[in-house]
Amino acid sequence: MSRRSQWKQVADGMLGGAGKVRTMEERENVPEKACGFCKNFSENAYASDGRGYCKKLKVGSDIKVDPAVYVMEGEASLTVLFNADGSKCQYFVRMELIDTNGNEVNDPSYRRAQRQMEKAVK
Repeated sequence: MSRRSQWKQVADGMLGGAGKVRTMEERENVPEKACGFCKNFSENAYASDGRGYCKKLKVGSDIKVDPAVYVMEGEASLTVLFNADGSKCQYFVRMELIDTNGNEVNDPSYRRAQRQMEKAVK
């Protein structure tokens, strides 16, 4: 596999196809085991559009395929969307508390984008 095709594979795997045009229903759909509910998900506070990073998995991982591919070594974390399906991920650990208000919890690891998560949590 050439270096160029490797980078294309990484780019295609990142964000779970966020580059493709999706319908409103697809964007609003939040699976039961969404990455945004996982303790290992860290939201990108700068963009606040649902993008984030997995604290466990590194670039090259793919939790959409069967069997899932896990890359645990490397410097760059896997970029995922909050509503990516994490049902096949063996490192999924559901959070007990998800703060959608933004004023209740000081710890940013519990804070999630209010716009995206308020419908899913309530």
